[in-house]
Amino acid sequence: MARTAQQERTARQFLGDLREEIRTHAGVGHSILGRMKTDPRSRADFQVLAGQHFPLVGNFTRYMELLLLRAPSSEAKCWLAKVLVDEYGERSEGQDHSEHYRKFMHAAGHKLGEEDTVPLHPEVVHFIREHYRICTEEPFLVGLGALGPGHEWSIPAMFELAVAGLRKAGFAESEIEYWTMHMDQDQDHGAWLEEALVGYCETPQQREQVRKGALLSLDARERFWWGVTDKIAAATTRRSVPGAGATSDEGQLTLRQLRAKWRIEPRLVEE
Repeated sequence: MARTAQQERTARQFLGDLREEIRTHAGVGHSILGRMKTDPRSRADFQVLAGQHFPLVGNFTRYMELLLLRAPSSEAKCWLAKVLVDEYGERSEGQDHSEHYRKFMHAAGHKLGEEDTVPLHPEVVHFIREHYRICTEEPFLVGLGALGPGHEWSIPAMFELAVAGLRKAGFAESEIEYWTMHMDQDQDHGAWLEEALVGYCETPQQREQVRKGALLSLDARERFWWGVTDKIAAATTRRSVPGAGATSDEGQLTLRQLRAKWRIEPRLVEE
């Protein structure tokens, strides 16, 4: 059944309100980002950030692939598939986004081949685990809210602040292409998403599920940024006071260990 003009107006009003709610969420305007222009970070700080953020980059396509399998129709799959094509490298010289991110990691001081051996703050692990849970256990529209509005509408704003800090820290434009590329591509993804979501935000229940997913993702994002802040503070202490904070990484898992520990798969459910 075709949606009515009133349903479309209601859906678009909801999406406009959701955009504003996302823009002002603490996960998007976290203090570590908001002070990039006035309280510049060092390259050493960005080395820490690079190592903590890499697992998010490497797992994003897997979240989307899992959600794509659960999409209820070809129309619902369309937006996810279009974004995945970009993530696989369609508009980035044939290199997927993880490869572009590795270039940044190496510029920040990480050694080739050791990208997945960085001890991860528990909040980084929580972010990854939470998104796998959302994409496999929550209703489809909750997952779409997390990967759609929760990511595609928040990343341009976060990355604009991060890029300002990266430039102040002296990174060359060629070293931060991952960040600047997303500022452009995710604007497109966000526009595609809005058109896709209009047809999935017609009822109060649908709208609540989309909003729930977006806020679950952003709450995890806020916790992620606090984890990064904590790791930077610990690294700064170690540099300033040799031997201090030497055990701060104790018990923290690396991405390589997580991959060996976790098995992530869609499941058949019989009712």
